[in-house]
Amino acid sequence: MRNFFIVCFLGIFSTLHSQETYKVSDINLKMLLNANAVVREHHIEIEIKDIDDVEISTTRVITVLNEAGETFINAYENYDDGHPILDQEAIIFNSKGEEIKKFKKRDFTSKSNFQNFVLFSDNRVSHMNYTPRDYPYTVKYTSRVRTINSIFLPDWWPVEGYKVSVENSSYRILNETEVPIRFSERNLDGLEVVSENSEFDLNYSAKNIMARSHEQFSPHFRESAPRVLVALDRYHLEGISGESNNWQDFGKWQYENLVNGQGELTEEVVSRVSELTKDAASVEDKARIIYRYVQENTRYIAVMLGIGGWKPYTAQEVDRLGYGDCKGLTNYTRALLASQGIDSDYTVIYGGNKRDIDPDFTKMQGNHVILSVPRDGEEDIWLECTSQDAPFNYLGDFTDDRFALKIKPEGGEIVRTKKYSAEDNLRTTAANITITETGGFQADLERKSYGVPYGDIYPLELQTENVKKNFYRENWPRFHNVEIDSIQLKNDKEKIEFTEKVVFKADRLCSKAGERLLIPLNFIDALDFSLEEDKKRVNNIKIYRGKSFRDTFKYELPEGFMVEALPKGNEITTEFGHMLFNVNVEEGEEGKVIVVERFLKIEEGNWSPDKFENYRNFITQIHNLSNQKAVIVPENKA
Repeated sequence: MRNFFIVCFLGIFSTLHSQETYKVSDINLKMLLNANAVVREHHIEIEIKDIDDVEISTTRVITVLNEAGETFINAYENYDDGHPILDQEAIIFNSKGEEIKKFKKRDFTSKSNFQNFVLFSDNRVSHMNYTPRDYPYTVKYTSRVRTINSIFLPDWWPVEGYKVSVENSSYRILNETEVPIRFSERNLDGLEVVSENSEFDLNYSAKNIMARSHEQFSPHFRESAPRVLVALDRYHLEGISGESNNWQDFGKWQYENLVNGQGELTEEVVSRVSELTKDAASVEDKARIIYRYVQENTRYIAVMLGIGGWKPYTAQEVDRLGYGDCKGLTNYTRALLASQGIDSDYTVIYGGNKRDIDPDFTKMQGNHVILSVPRDGEEDIWLECTSQDAPFNYLGDFTDDRFALKIKPEGGEIVRTKKYSAEDNLRTTAANITITETGGFQADLERKSYGVPYGDIYPLELQTENVKKNFYRENWPRFHNVEIDSIQLKNDKEKIEFTEKVVFKADRLCSKAGERLLIPLNFIDALDFSLEEDKKRVNNIKIYRGKSFRDTFKYELPEGFMVEALPKGNEITTEFGHMLFNVNVEEGEEGKVIVVERFLKIEEGNWSPDKFENYRNFITQIHNLSNQKAVIVPENKA
């Protein structure tokens, strides 16, 4: 009886002590600095019973300090037939550590894990749906899930983003199999990390990680985030087992089990494509015709059923239906090319912000598939098969300049996709601006975009006239009462060049000083950002893509006006980029014309924090030089 009392007392004391730690006042003040949330505890335990039987248990306690901190709650689980949720619970505590709400498994909200563009999916998410009355509050979340897909062992991320502190984080793998675990540590230096690992088991813990602030032009968080990548040498995916520890073997497994055999076409389809390409003068011309055929005859709809999340639908099925997801459409295009004797490679990649398939650690990665067509002695041709309007051999910023995995019969190959340099990412603007006596203007503008800027602007061609006009009004807010007379757009997909011709006018461009007019020589901004002073910069400065601007602005003076003052041109050259600015007066057909020529190049790069003030000075110089004014005055007042 005495022992029973002691056990009960210790259990009650443990519960009370646990709840006391959820008081916000117990958080060390240094952990609140720069933080939107504080992870009090985050413990992950992975039990590998077999390569097709894995249980993952999670305990997570997080104090949310404000609305922005809610993104770190992560009280949810994805599930499907091969990934059931065994247990799920959440408890909400107020700032005093008092329980105010409890969610049992049945209280969680279930919905599809994908958006409306996904036609079929058996993957769902079970998440806590809670609206707080006030901040701060604390969420304790626990779950246990089972999966047959050991190919997707979760990595350890002790920190999950900017502006979140972590008091305690742990990660443990209990491996009952005799399958070795591979792991790779990244960016753990400087942290309070303890590890105890073996060939089959892992055990990591970390504590007291203070929040990092995001700063303008900081690198993407995952590039410098502490983490441990984890994979098994033998694994399982939806009924298919495999074994590999390098990209060549892993790619070969993917080819044999996911891609091979999916490219059969009917004789009718092959005959049709052969007829279309019979007069093509080269392999590239044939590929161009086939790519256009795919764009005109299919559309993108995602399919995420079971292994269909990783294995493409057959080429015949995509041809019959007229739609497919990235895997299906890429495989279909690959099959059409193969029918004409053109080799191409099914390529796995991360689409979106620049993110690499990690070349140094082999495991299932990527969220998208594209197609590459090898060429002897030249760069590969890259095809985005989900787009109905993208030009042939154009990637844009969704998949450019990153490591990807080619899935080939002989094995996987890590390659890098097309890079758009600062010279490639060019925008040219030529504008003839007629100034009125009241300071308004009439303008005839032509702008051309190449490289990544091309991809940003060409969808405008597909919009209605009203949408187009609103686009320009919203992008030129400095002009008052804009009236757009005409818009002509030309999308040259062969050159990958987009041309805008816009004729418009507005009431105000110039400011007045008595009878003088002050003309801003920066008619259209090249840069749309400025930088605040930051003497305590912590993060590197990362510019992911260089870009160039070449502008010519011709200001025709009102009749009877003359130039009173004109700023001098200048040139700036730094490691961050280059700017050349010239201004002069010429004789036009109707009178004096102020001609402004500007060239600006911003370099891609990664610079240490101590270079931030130099970079800021460069940007400030660009703005100061561009934003100079010319002064004109009536001739009879000169």
